[in-house]
Amino acid sequence: MTLLFIMMSSGIGAVCRQLVNEIFTKVYTISFPIATLIVNIIGSLIIGFAAQHLNSDSYSYAIIAIGFCGGFTTFSTHFLEVYEQYLLKSYKKMTIYILLTAILSIGSCYLGYHI
Repeated sequence: MTLLFIMMSSGIGAVCRQLVNEIFTKVYTISFPIATLIVNIIGSLIIGFAAQHLNSDSYSYAIIAIGFCGGFTTFSTHFLEVYEQYLLKSYKKMTIYILLTAILSIGSCYLGYHI
């Protein structure tokens, strides 16, 4: 049953990630991958909260941390976007993106953990 819950909640997370991407693509016309940064920060906040406040063996943890956050956040897209900045020789933007993602995601996870 847990696997079914994870499957459904990861699908919901992926749909939410796509919605955030569509919203930010329409609102911002910058070449910075802001949508991926935003979902990773939000996902880090949620998983930090789940890690501190939910039993890791519970359905709620499986649904929120493993399923939803797993579908919502995106490690692979982040590094694809980093590599694309590298190919464009946008080294400054690439470095800022890497640092912002790391610092803000860790900070967000910390905040979620301590809420």
